[in-house]
Amino acid sequence: NTFRLTNASPAAVEIDAVPKNFVPRGEEGAVDLTVDDTSFSLADWITVTPQRTTIDAGQTQDYEVVISVPANAEPGSHFGSVVFATIPPEDATADALVSQEIAPVILVKIAGDTTETAEIASFEAEYSSYSNEDVITLLARIENTGNVHFKPAGKVIIKNMWGSEVAEIELDRRNVLPDSIRQIPVEWQPEGFQVGQFTATLTLVFGDSDEIRVSETSFVIFPYQVIVPVVVIVGLVLFIVIKFRKRLVLAAQVLSGKEQQKPEK
Repeated sequence: NTFRLTNASPAAVEIDAVPKNFVPRGEEGAVDLTVDDTSFSLADWITVTPQRTTIDAGQTQDYEVVISVPANAEPGSHFGSVVFATIPPEDATADALVSQEIAPVILVKIAGDTTETAEIASFEAEYSSYSNEDVITLLARIENTGNVHFKPAGKVIIKNMWGSEVAEIELDRRNVLPDSIRQIPVEWQPEGFQVGQFTATLTLVFGDSDEIRVSETSFVIFPYQVIVPVVVIVGLVLFIVIKFRKRLVLAAQVLSGKEQQKPEK
C-alpha cells in the first residue's frame, strides 16, 4: 500500500516512520499504541520505505508500506499502525521537546480457522425518562467474542405505547475488534408531540454468515413543561364549574331568555 503524508506547516519537518501495534482503549474506538507484542500483533510484518525523510513546507511524501505475512501466521485479525512522528530539532537550552504524531489504523484478516461470534453486551437508552429533549440517545454495546474484526450492520425500530412504529434508524457501521466491546450510539429526533412509554428493538447483523442478534429496551417521554400547565388549567376550569355550577346554570338561562318567573305568594 501507499501512504501519503503532507506537511501542512510553514517549515520543513523531519519524519520518522515506525510500525507499532495497538490495543483497543475504552469502548468508543480509541486505541493505545505499543511497541510490545499483543495477541493480534502486526507491526513485525510491516516494512516502511523510506523510514526517515524530510518533507519541505507544503510538500507531500509517499511511503510504501509492505505487509509480509508469515506462512505460519495465526488465522484471524491482526492490527497495527505506522506512526509518522516529527523529529524536533536539537535544542540544548530546551527543557522539553515536542513531537507530533499521526498514525493510520491497519486491519488485516488472515484466512483460515477463524471464529466469528458476537453478543449485544447491552442496549439501553442513555436515560430512563425524557421530557422535552430534541435528541434521544440509545447506546448499543457490541462485544466481539471471536478472533476476527467485523463491522456490523443493523437497525433500531422504535414503537410507541400503542405499538405503532414511530422511527426506523440505521446503525452506524463501525469496526469491532476481537476481545473488545464497541459502543455505538443511536440518535432519534422525535417529531411532533410524543408522550408515553416507547420500546426500541435493535437487530444486529454481523459476519460473513450474516448472523443476527436482537435486543430490546424501553424508555418514557413525559414532556411535563407542556402537560403540567395543561393539567393545571383543566383542573382550574373544572373547579370553577363545580364550585359555581348553580350560578353558571342560572347565568346561562338568563342569557338564553329561559329564566322562569318566580310564582307570586
